[in-house]
Amino acid sequence: MLSTDLDWFVELARTRHMGDTAAKLGIPQPTLSRRLSRLEEALGTRLFDRGGRHLELNARGRVYADAAVTATESLRAGASDVARLIDPRRGPARLDFMHSLGTWMVPEILRTARAARPDAPITLHQGPALELVDRVLSDDADLALVGPQPEQSLAGGPLTWTPLARQRLAIGLPADHRLADSTAPLRLRAVAGDPFIAMRPGYGTRLLLDALTADAGFRPRLVFESMELTTVAGLVSAGLGVALLPIDDPFLSVSGVVLRPLAPAVHRELGLIHRRGADLAPPVRALHDGIVALAEAGNWTSQ
Repeated sequence: MLSTDLDWFVELARTRHMGDTAAKLGIPQPTLSRRLSRLEEALGTRLFDRGGRHLELNARGRVYADAAVTATESLRAGASDVARLIDPRRGPARLDFMHSLGTWMVPEILRTARAARPDAPITLHQGPALELVDRVLSDDADLALVGPQPEQSLAGGPLTWTPLARQRLAIGLPADHRLADSTAPLRLRAVAGDPFIAMRPGYGTRLLLDALTADAGFRPRLVFESMELTTVAGLVSAGLGVALLPIDDPFLSVSGVVLRPLAPAVHRELGLIHRRGADLAPPVRALHDGIVALAEAGNWTSQ
C-alpha cells in the first residue's frame, strides 16, 4: 500500500462496514479486505475487532485512523497549494532586479503582468547584480533582471541568459568640467586622474567600471559609492566627480551633467536570467515570456 493511499482506510474507519465502504469506493469487497489485511500485516497488529458484518476500531486502529485523517487532510492541502502554484492565472512568481531598473524597466513589466494576470502575485527583490545571481542559483528567486551578462551563463553554465536591452555607456561630467564643452565620444583614459563617483562593489555598473578602467590601465580614485544610479548622476551634477553612466536611461537626465559616450563604444547589456534546466512553473513562464515580449516589441531602447 502506498503511504499516500489512505482514503479507503479513512472511509472504512468511519463506516466500520466492509460492504458499505466497498460500495462507496466502487471496488469489490474482497479487494478492500485484501488492502486491510496488507495494512495490518505491515503494522504487525489488527486495527479492527470483528463482530459479524460490522467492524469496531480497537485502540491501535483509533490511533492509526487519527493519523490517517491528519495525513489525508495535509496531502489534500498540499495538492491544493501545488495547483495554485502552477496556475498561470493565480500562481506566484519571484522577480529580482537591479536598483537601476526600478524606475523604468520593472514598472513596465509589472503594469503589463498585472493587466494580463491581475490575481497572480509577484514577489519583488532588488539588489546588486552579483547578489541576484546568487539568489537565482540558490532558488531564492525564479527570474532576475541583471547586467552585464553573468559568467555563470556562459559556456553552458548553470544560468540561462536572455538579452533584453543594450545601453551605450558614457562618462558623466559636471557641466563646468574641463571636458564638458563637447558631447563627442571620449576615451576613458582622458579622465583617469579625476575623482570618480561609482556604484558599490557587486553592482552591475560597478562591475563594468572596474573592468573598463583595468583595461585602460588605471584604477579610479573613488570619492563616493552609491546603491542608486540616480544618486551617482546627482552627485556628478554637484561637481563631486565623474561617473560611468548609461546614455538612454530617462531617469538619469539630470541637469548639470554632460554625457560623453565612451570611445570605442561600450554597452551595458541588460538581460533576464534563470536556472538552466529549471522547470519553470506556468506563472513563472508567463512572466518570463511577457518580459521577453516587451523587449522584442522595442519597449526598451537599445543602442
